[in-house]
Amino acid sequence: MGLPFLDQWLVRRMQWDRDLPPTSGQLREWQLARLREIVAHAQTNSPFYARHLEGVDAFAIESFDDFSRLPTITPDHMRETPEQLLCVSQDAVARAVTLTSSGTTGPPKRIFHTEEDLEATVDYFAWGMGNIAGKGRTVLVLMPGDRPGGVGRLLVDALTRAGGRAVTHGVMENVDVALDQCLEEAADCVVGSPAHVHMLAHAWQRRGLPKGTIRSVLLCWDAIPEAVAANVERLFGCRVFRHWGMIETGLGGAVECAPGSGMHLREADVFMEIVDPETGAGLPDGEFGEMVVTTPLKRGMPLIRYRTGDTGRILTGQCSCESPLRRLDPLIYRRLEGVATGPETLTLRTLNEALYGVPGLADFAARFDGGRLRLTVCGGNGVSRDVRVALQTVPAVERGRAFGCLEIDIDVKNDGTPAIAGLGKRCIHTDLEK
Repeated sequence: MGLPFLDQWLVRRMQWDRDLPPTSGQLREWQLARLREIVAHAQTNSPFYARHLEGVDAFAIESFDDFSRLPTITPDHMRETPEQLLCVSQDAVARAVTLTSSGTTGPPKRIFHTEEDLEATVDYFAWGMGNIAGKGRTVLVLMPGDRPGGVGRLLVDALTRAGGRAVTHGVMENVDVALDQCLEEAADCVVGSPAHVHMLAHAWQRRGLPKGTIRSVLLCWDAIPEAVAANVERLFGCRVFRHWGMIETGLGGAVECAPGSGMHLREADVFMEIVDPETGAGLPDGEFGEMVVTTPLKRGMPLIRYRTGDTGRILTGQCSCESPLRRLDPLIYRRLEGVATGPETLTLRTLNEALYGVPGLADFAARFDGGRLRLTVCGGNGVSRDVRVALQTVPAVERGRAFGCLEIDIDVKNDGTPAIAGLGKRCIHTDLEK
């Protein structure tokens, strides 16, 4: 039996020249060496890191505890002085991304990728898709594929390299148009955001199409509610895989393998720490905390101990595939998300699980405006009533109503368009954004 796809990628990326893949201990030794190198590289070549890491002796970092004592960086550094994080000339930048987070005011973040960064992502995607869509398969990608260096284009290049066929739909604006393309192209795999794939699965059921035609799905780009993953698996009758990544770190970050027991981290390129968000102290595997990432092989604009603002955890033990790659729990959410609806805070994570569990609800959007929760829901007859019933299971909603702090409006639409246009990260929008 050959090596798992992700272990084959790891061996290549590490330039590991031994007969067997590295053990977890050997991988950690390799990571520590790369972390020392990237710290020294950044100190020498980046004006920002020369100041930020002044007095640090990179080659005196002898343990991960030593590394964890280095100061962190935040998204504000990429808003204020992004060019100063560069360790190469701007001529070496192959793609620059301007990133505005939902609900964030002020200047957007600027992230720079070199040609080597983009190639590394294509290579990772090609191997990571091995379990999801092998040679000869046709994949419908619900993302644009025409922008060089964009995630859709990189995925198309990766699937082509792996012997598959990728068909890009672009941003899904109408679910029936997307489903028609899926059928015309005879796609048996779908890649897209959880909300859009969820809508597609409901449209598939509404037309009475057979289960098993779609053999696999990859949910990516945004937080993945458990209810969405379960619904997509049931409605398509297929295996659902999940992916986590960030534009800041070079997109691909972690993906599920065949056993599906968590998302294996892209450990050669993304070093993950889980820390207490208040004290910054490292937390053991199995405990939730803030995700802090470092990109040890990203030479153009390396991130060293970047505070993501996301909450997650590393799973304990080893996957049944026996990979040395650590596993990230698919449950990832924004640390400071939510709105005060009275005595409690209502989070999108809670709404997702409650509302996506409503039969017939294909998509929804939420806005909190002056004590009023306004929901736009996509579904058929009776969905408004069922949504109100589901909201009764959400403590922050029920207590807000009991205290007279919260009223609810529900608008139902059934025109085939998503509740929120585009591929922006989902959130509870508020009147403060105005």
